[in-house]
Amino acid sequence: MALTRTNWPDVDDVVALNADTDVMRYLDHDRPMTPARVLAEEMPRLMAHNGRADRLGSWVARERGTGNFLGWFMITPVDEPLRTVEVAYRLRRGVWGLGYDIEGMLFMIEIARAAHVSTVIATMMTVDVATRRLMEKAGLQLVETFVSETTAPAAAAARSDYALDLSMEARLPA
Repeated sequence: MALTRTNWPDVDDVVALNADTDVMRYLDHDRPMTPARVLAEEMPRLMAHNGRADRLGSWVARERGTGNFLGWFMITPVDEPLRTVEVAYRLRRGVWGLGYDIEGMLFMIEIARAAHVSTVIATMMTVDVATRRLMEKAGLQLVETFVSETTAPAAAAARSDYALDLSMEARLPA
C-alpha cells in the first residue's frame, strides 16, 4: 500500500467511497454523502492539515502495483499544544479484510510517535465490530462506551472510545 496526502485529484475516488451505503453504514447517520457535500465538506476536511510539518492529516491509500484507490486514513490534532491525536479511516468495501486497515492504522500510530504525542484516540459506533477489533490489534484499548439519549435504538446510538497511551512507551527501559 502506498500513502500520499489527500488532494483534489482524489475527489472522484472519495465521492465514490462516500456514496457506498455499506462504507457509510456506521458513519454520518447511516447515509451516503452526495457529491456536492463531498466537494463542500469532506475534501476540505481531509485536506485541512496537509501543510503540517509533523505529517498529521489525511492520507489516501492506493495499491502499490496498480495505483487503485483503497481509501483514506487520517490522524488529526485534538489539542494545542499537541498532546493527543485522533485516528480514523475509511476503506472501499472491496478491500475489507485484506489487511490494509491495520497497515494504515499502524502507519498513523508511527506518525503520532514521530510527532511525540502522548495519546492516540479513536471513536466508533459500538456495533462496528470490525473497527473495534482493528483498534485492539493496533494497540488501542477501550476507554468508555457512551449511549446517546436519542430515539435511535440503543445499539445504534452507542459509541465506544479507544485510546493508546504513547507516553508509557517513553517510560519503558530501552
